[in-house]
Amino acid sequence: MLGSLARRLRLLGFDVLYDTSFSDNEVLRIALEQGRIILTRDTAFASRPLASNHLLIADSHIEEQIRQVLAFFPASGNDILTRCSVCNGLLETLDRNDARDHVPDHVFTTVNVFWHCVGCGRVYWRGSHLRNMGYLRTKI
Repeated sequence: MLGSLARRLRLLGFDVLYDTSFSDNEVLRIALEQGRIILTRDTAFASRPLASNHLLIADSHIEEQIRQVLAFFPASGNDILTRCSVCNGLLETLDRNDARDHVPDHVFTTVNVFWHCVGCGRVYWRGSHLRNMGYLRTKI
């Protein structure tokens, strides 16, 4: 339900656990055990007594969802590109030469700093994909 939101929040540095295979009871158990906040659009789920530590996402548009989350949990500009948008793993700096075979040629010739996920190996850089996300324009 909120997969796009999860990926974008990870780009902002939020530790986001997202798995569509989890049942509602598993989500509640994990949130309680790990002290996580549940983000949901499901009003019935949010009304459950054990789901007290949640934020009900009101809008279906991704930009508005992000604004709503950031209103409650502001992101610092220092956290951008610290987590993998796919697996939530931590990112580490990648030597530029090691990135050569993992990025398009035009990216390699124009970008000097790269990161890779320690979990899945995905390569990241600060590019137009981040600048095009309006809520990040002032942060990068």
